[in-house]
Amino acid sequence: MRQVFACLLCALLMASAQAEDTSQASAATAAAAALEVVPQRTGYAFAQPEILLRQRLFGLAHGLSLLAAACLDLPGYSQAIQDAYAAWHARQGKAIDTIVHDLAAYYFGPRAGEAQWPDLSRALNLADNIQPALGEITLHAACASLPEAIARPRYALDKLLAGTAEPDTLPNGVAAAAPAPTMQKPAE
Repeated sequence: MRQVFACLLCALLMASAQAEDTSQASAATAAAAALEVVPQRTGYAFAQPEILLRQRLFGLAHGLSLLAAACLDLPGYSQAIQDAYAAWHARQGKAIDTIVHDLAAYYFGPRAGEAQWPDLSRALNLADNIQPALGEITLHAACASLPEAIARPRYALDKLLAGTAEPDTLPNGVAAAAPAPTMQKPAE
């Protein structure tokens, strides 16, 4: 399982490093070769609940992969993160494949077979760095809580996809709820 996790994270990290090293000429060539989203399929599919669910679940999986990758740089958390992420991915791999397949078909139509994780991330306009999403939470705090959090029902993509997920509860038995959105004050 560690090898699977290491391969997944290496692929993400190598793609990120290659993107940083690419010259402007190479970037222009890559942009021309990038998969184009079917024009009527930009943004989130609020009118299509099945696609919207897959978009949300892909976002969860993407965020977990970014956080896990960032945590590998912190030696105190690296092994626990590798173990937890590899176990989670082993359980959720089939659901992730289904989500990726369905979203690739939705966004890229006849070129769906060419779509990769970064293409879907770009189509959904997802970040490629976890730090902004952490807000005031430190990376150390996020990494410390990830092994326990990743095992919770909130990240049971297979059950969420099938509509059979049980409510996520906190250790004291209270149902967990997502925080209410807040409005950020504009910079002055």
